[in-house]
Amino acid sequence: MENSSKGNKKQTIASSCLFLLYIATFTVAEVLEAHHHHHRHNRHGSVKLFVFGDSYADTGNTRKSISASWKEPYGITFPRKPAGRFSDGLVLTDYIASFLGIRSPVPYTLRKFVKKSKLESGMNFAYGGTGVFDTVFGGPNLTTQIDFFQQLLEQKLYSTKNDVVNSSIALVSVAGNDYAAYFGNHTEDFTVVTKSIIKQLAVDLERIYELGVRKIAVTAIGPLGCLPRMTSFLSYQNCSEVANLVSIFHNQILRQKVEELNKETKKSSFVILDLYNASLSAIMLPKHHQGYSTLQINPLKPCCVGVSNEYSCGSVNESGTKKYIVCDKPKLSFFWDSIHPSQNGWHEVYSAIKSSLRQLYL
Repeated sequence: MENSSKGNKKQTIASSCLFLLYIATFTVAEVLEAHHHHHRHNRHGSVKLFVFGDSYADTGNTRKSISASWKEPYGITFPRKPAGRFSDGLVLTDYIASFLGIRSPVPYTLRKFVKKSKLESGMNFAYGGTGVFDTVFGGPNLTTQIDFFQQLLEQKLYSTKNDVVNSSIALVSVAGNDYAAYFGNHTEDFTVVTKSIIKQLAVDLERIYELGVRKIAVTAIGPLGCLPRMTSFLSYQNCSEVANLVSIFHNQILRQKVEELNKETKKSSFVILDLYNASLSAIMLPKHHQGYSTLQINPLKPCCVGVSNEYSCGSVNESGTKKYIVCDKPKLSFFWDSIHPSQNGWHEVYSAIKSSLRQLYL
C-alpha cells in the first residue's frame, strides 16, 4: 500500500509539473504563431486592425489618474509593469493582433507620442468602462469612438479610404457595461434593454462598414453570471444562472441582427466571436483537468482581490499600503480581478474562437 501511495504521489507531481510547463509555453507559442500568420496572411502588405469597445479590448486609452489598469499589480505577467491593460498581461486585442501577424494597435490617446510607422497596424479606440450607450463609468461610448476613427480618416492619417478598404479588420468588443445599470436597478425589463442595445450596436456596426472596413468581428458577451463580481455571493462556487440568461438573450438577438446585416451587404462582412461559450468552456473544463484539480485552482475565483469588500484589486490606502492580495499562480487563473480575465483566461478564450477568426479572411 505504501509503495502504491508513493507511486501515485510521484505521478501526480509529474502531471502537475507537465501542466505548469505547458502553461509556461503560452507566450512563446503566441510569438511563434504571430510570425506564422505574418508570413501566411500579410503577403500583400500589413493588415490594419481598428479596435472599438471596453476594458476587454482597451490597451491603454483609459486615463492613468482614474484607472486601476495603470496601477500595480496590473501588468505583472506582461509587460511586468502597469501598462493600461485590465489584466495581469495580454488581453483580447493582443491575441487577435497576434493572429493577424501584426503588433497590437497603438491606443488612440497615445497616437501622437509614437512614430508614424507604429500606426501602420491600425489603432485601438477602446476605453475601459464604456458601452454602446453612455455608462455609469463614463468615457466615450461606441458612437464617439467611431467619431474618432472617422476624424482620423478625414485627416488622412491613413493615406486613402481605399487603403482602409483593402487592408483592414475591425474588432468591436462592447455591451457588458451597458448592463451594469440594469443589474443595479431592475426597473426595466432586460429584454427591452437588450433590444435597445442591439439596435444601436447595429447602427454603429453599419457605420464602421460604411467608413470602409470590410470585415468586422463583434463579440458576443461572455457569461455575466460567471464574473467573480457575481459569483462572490456564491463563494465562487457557481455561476448565477439568472444573470447568464441576460447574456444568452443578448447573444441571440445579436446573432439575428448580424445575419440581417450580412444579408444587406451580400457578404459575410460581420463575424461573431463567441465569448460566451469560449469562456464557459474554459471555466468548466478545469474541474475535470488533473493539473487544475491537483493544484486546487478554482476558475471562478479571481487572482487579485481586495482584502475586504471596500477594496478591490490595485487598491491602496491613504498611506500607500496595499489593500489587495494576488494569488500565487496568476498564470493559472482564468479571472484576474472581479470582472476581467487574466492573460491565461484570454488565451483560453482566444484558442476557442480561432475558427471564427479565420472567417475574417474568407
